[in-house]
Amino acid sequence: MTWQYSQSTGVLTHNGYFIAKGYSGKGAGINNPSMQDVYMTGPIPQGHYRIDGYNKHKGPYTVKLVPILGTNTYGRGEFRIHGDRNDGSYHQASEGCIVINGATLRKSIASSSDDILVVVP
Repeated sequence: MTWQYSQSTGVLTHNGYFIAKGYSGKGAGINNPSMQDVYMTGPIPQGHYRIDGYNKHKGPYTVKLVPILGTNTYGRGEFRIHGDRNDGSYHQASEGCIVINGATLRKSIASSSDDILVVVP
């Protein structure tokens, strides 16, 4: 089965069940599908991504997302799922990554046998 993330609502589901709510993009681009092509502002572009493990690049359990052939990323890249900033400036941590708080949750996403994330409007 698959994971699904909605650009417009920030809702992450797994096999149709609600998992978490987050955001993608910054400023006018937050959860704004019409800005998916805007570098460092819009949300993660629609399409299919492979969940490719995790690292500590943007904090504990930063989940790596690799676009699958056929996904138009508009020249953008390095998409991840990571947590929000911890300095009180919420909704400022994404330049296109998906921001979902909870390191344990992100670890379970990365460790899941389901390794496909579908991004929908």
